Amino acid sequence: MDERKNSIYAQATSLMQEDTEESLQQAMALFASIRGWRDADRQSARCRTRQNRKLWQKEYAQLKAEEDQYTARVARRKKIGIIALTALLLIAVVTTAVSLHRFWRYSHAVDCFMAGEYKRAAETFQAMDGYKDSRLRVYHSAVGMYRVGQYEEALSYFLWLDGDYDNGYHIKRCYERLEGKP
Repeated sequence: MDERKNSIYAQATSLMQEDTEESLQQAMALFASIRGWRDADRQSARCRTRQNRKLWQKEYAQLKAEEDQYTARVARRKKIGIIALTALLLIAVVTTAVSLHRFWRYSHAVDCFMAGEYKRAAETFQAMDGYKDSRLRVYHSAVGMYRVGQYEEALSYFLWLDGDYDNGYHIKRCYERLEGKP
């Protein structure tokens, strides 16, 4: 009987040395079968402690991997957020700059008109076609040119307007004035 217990003890000790979850489970079962013999109870407790440590390490590794994945996701989201915020800020800056530039050009054209520089004002307003009331401003500039006798220049802008605002009245008058010139 002692030889059989010695054999079981040796087999359990050998399995315990392999130090895997399965081998520790088998070693605990073997030590339990010879309970009370030599230090089988203590060895069984050591197997349980090692097995619990292995389970804890496995769970810790899994939790650590999940935490690392979460941290990577958060970092990726932060990076995407920073890129998106930077892009939005850049778009806002560019949009503001373009709007301010157009506003400045429009204001400059109004200043030219007020100073009597109708041709320059009309060129600028024509280049800004679609911004605010630029087409109407081209018309007013062309009328200003007509009033100061710049019929050819005024005619080109009236033709560009294609009859808007005066239904061809000023076009007809420009042609009449130009035919009367030597």
